[in-house]
Amino acid sequence: MAGPAMAADPPGIVATAPVELPPLTVEARQWKEDVQRTPGSVEVLTPQELDNPLSGGLPAAIAKRTPNVQIEQSTVQTRIVLRGMTSANTALQDPLGFFVNDVALPHGATQAPRLPDPAALEILKGPQGSLYGRNTEAGAIKAATADPDWTSSGWGSLYTGFQDGPDGWRPTVTAAGRVSGPLKDDTLAGSLAFRAEDARGTGLNRFDGSKNGTETGRWTLSGGLEARPDDDTDIRLKSVVERAELGKARMRYLSGPYATGRFTTNYNTPSWDDSTSAVQSLRIDHRGDGLDLTSVTGWTHYRRDFQMDLDGTPLATLPTLSTHRDDALSQEIRLTSADPQARLRWLAGFYAHREWTDLDFQIGTPRVRRETTIDQTGLAGFGQVEVGLTNALRLGLGGRLEWIGQSGQQTLSSPAGRAAYGRDLHHTTLLPRFSLSYEAGPDATVYASYARGYLPGGYNYGTAVNRGTLTYAPEHSWTAEAGVKGRFAAGRGEAGLAVFHTRTTDKQIVDLVPGGTQKVSNAAEAEIVGAELSLTGRLSAHWTLFGSGGLQRAKATSYTVNVSRNGALVPADLSGNRLPMAAHATYALGVGYDEGERGWFGQVGVNGSGPYHFDSENTLRQSAFALVDAQVGYRFAAVELGVWASNLFDRNVYARAVRAPLGVLAEDGAAREVGLRVKAVW
Repeated sequence: MAGPAMAADPPGIVATAPVELPPLTVEARQWKEDVQRTPGSVEVLTPQELDNPLSGGLPAAIAKRTPNVQIEQSTVQTRIVLRGMTSANTALQDPLGFFVNDVALPHGATQAPRLPDPAALEILKGPQGSLYGRNTEAGAIKAATADPDWTSSGWGSLYTGFQDGPDGWRPTVTAAGRVSGPLKDDTLAGSLAFRAEDARGTGLNRFDGSKNGTETGRWTLSGGLEARPDDDTDIRLKSVVERAELGKARMRYLSGPYATGRFTTNYNTPSWDDSTSAVQSLRIDHRGDGLDLTSVTGWTHYRRDFQMDLDGTPLATLPTLSTHRDDALSQEIRLTSADPQARLRWLAGFYAHREWTDLDFQIGTPRVRRETTIDQTGLAGFGQVEVGLTNALRLGLGGRLEWIGQSGQQTLSSPAGRAAYGRDLHHTTLLPRFSLSYEAGPDATVYASYARGYLPGGYNYGTAVNRGTLTYAPEHSWTAEAGVKGRFAAGRGEAGLAVFHTRTTDKQIVDLVPGGTQKVSNAAEAEIVGAELSLTGRLSAHWTLFGSGGLQRAKATSYTVNVSRNGALVPADLSGNRLPMAAHATYALGVGYDEGERGWFGQVGVNGSGPYHFDSENTLRQSAFALVDAQVGYRFAAVELGVWASNLFDRNVYARAVRAPLGVLAEDGAAREVGLRVKAVW
């Protein structure tokens, strides 16, 4: 578990004993409780860890602290692979749910904005469908912006850095700030935060000498209002809006006649990627006699437009074009028993959502165009009960009954003609969860759980050619987990150990059909077995140690697909292969130093991974790596100065790799970056 912010020593007092870690309260089970009481794996990243130049954004921050995690942060998609579970390549839905201010993002991490004023981040591992529903087969990420302050406050920061590119160092600048305070006595408070990022990037295009192929321009606004009309009611309205304009000339050949060096491409087509993401949330909490009521109303908007060189070479081909728009409305209502210490604790809720998706995807020379519309409606009822069988032994039962109806239409236009077809999907799924926990003393909890997860069916928007190849069905899994977690050394340390086993059926995979067309099939089964350890400790009043380690074996147990060999389709048995983006081992270790409001602070950390593959055939391999980050700085009361370096030894970890007719295409990961940070607080 990640370490919290360090407390400062009182003026004039020299610390003689280590400081205890403060308790962490989470809402992983949709009610507030100490993280040590939650019967499952829950990691927490504090606001101080997220508001850090070394974090690299939410996906990277998660991978740097959480075991058995890999990330793909590429021009194609952003995805977080947790415990070896991932979706079919470029699918619209992901098995790891992503929530911002209690609102689900339909497209997961790809749609997630950078939060300028983050609150604590909760990482829930294992199936969470009994409470959170669709797209939480692997787990859930709960991100949030900070609540408005009830005393006037503010801060501003400026990062200036340089990235190590193929022809020298390239500049980056990030500015952020926040103001917050009461707007009307003690009944209304507000906040406003921003973040603006501009980076030249490290790309170099050999074709025309341009250097804007990997540039980044991004701004984010975050606003919040909190009203307290009476002592028993809290109303929070939060809004996050982000606009990103990115260069999309990032994929390069590692082999073949067009192979180039790191960060160097050979595109003859301008390539860009523009997106807008907005998340609006209205949450109402009312405390009544014996029960609490929570209502969450959400709206998400996502639009992405891009143009990309088709083949990554100077050959005369038409560019790939895409326009993608998604809007979703959701409403959740929960009733919860009010007494957290009661022998019987319960929760019941209802959830409904509507989603509208439009995609216009054009690819190939000559041009093939697919225009797809998807309308989705979802309804769910859910609940959980936790019963104290004894003072130390607790039994938990939860479940969710979810219905999703989808209607999809696609128009295919090509030189061969025009075709229109559609198909409706209707699925009802029961998602039970069972847990048993035992408090083995005041500072330790032993638990076990068994839960069902699923990833809804969907639409093959990119390669379908008829009604039969347009859709695919849901995949399902069962996960068993057992673990122990608690505190030690008089509260100065926290540790958690978990083992897990997941079996997936009806797994969604990409397959070939006659004519060379790709489709998504439910034709595979997989098994994942693993173990995880997390540790945080206060060595003294100023020193903190953190670490984690994960082991897993993720493989396909039944997996037969068609592959193209010498111009013919032949079946290939991939059973026994390792699942993509699933390393056997991951680890992280770091130490931090902080003298408090005045004085020195610093941190050194390393996170690493064993080798893994990008493809199901296990032919594209990322070798083992270790990334080192460091920072050091000084606080002058309200002003903070620091220098930092990420990927200190400039290790290249590929973000993505695919096999193409002209060779292997890959996208380089983040370069070494060094910088200076200035932050003022008032």
